[in-house]
Amino acid sequence: MKKTISFLLVLGMLLSLPACGGTPAGQSSSAPPVSSRVTEDLPAVSSEETQPEQSQSVDTPAGSNILIAYFTWADNTVVEDPGSVDADATTSASVLVPGNAAKLAAWIQQEVGGDLHSIVVEEPYSSDYDECLDRAADEKADNARPALASHVDNMEDYDIVFLGFPNWWYTLPMPVLTFVEEYDWSGKTVIPFVTHGTGGLSSTIQDLTAALPEDVTILEPIGVYRPDVDDSQPAVQEWIENLDIDVS
Repeated sequence: MKKTISFLLVLGMLLSLPACGGTPAGQSSSAPPVSSRVTEDLPAVSSEETQPEQSQSVDTPAGSNILIAYFTWADNTVVEDPGSVDADATTSASVLVPGNAAKLAAWIQQEVGGDLHSIVVEEPYSSDYDECLDRAADEKADNARPALASHVDNMEDYDIVFLGFPNWWYTLPMPVLTFVEEYDWSGKTVIPFVTHGTGGLSSTIQDLTAALPEDVTILEPIGVYRPDVDDSQPAVQEWIENLDIDVS
């Protein structure tokens, strides 16, 4: 009988202890809280899953400190009958919008973002190729500065300027010098892109360098042979990849 009572007392004490090895009062458990353990078992959520997808449109440029300015014949003339232009002739096709420099500018914007600016004169050039070059020759001989109809209101906001133009008479068109002399370029980075005939870059880069302040950084230019412009986007992409600029 005593053995039976002793057995029942021991059994009752065992049943009264907390299950699964409870922790005595006043001591913390080494196991993490339930919420922490549940979180550790869940797969990690990446930032790409929690943030909205970023737009890839060139309408929202990534490089807000980049300006892509260009001078092109097509934006500086009036073609009375575009249908009469021989699009297969290189010299004729370049008078149609977009001009050669404008095509390069658009591809540059696709790569780096930034804002486009077309340099436009107040007095348009002739749409006849020979007449246009005759006027360009006279302007070069006179060291003229043709008045511009287009302007950049916030040039101080741009640290990097891509500057494009054709090779006219072995140098840059005089309206480009008007554009350069209109603004303060101190401390900026200038990156030229040039379309040309058989004369190549000629003295375009030297003359541009002479017109800019000494503290301007001029990076490696690209020259594109006029008949090759339409197929030059890969070359433009490779050129930009090799430039030492931050477009983030």
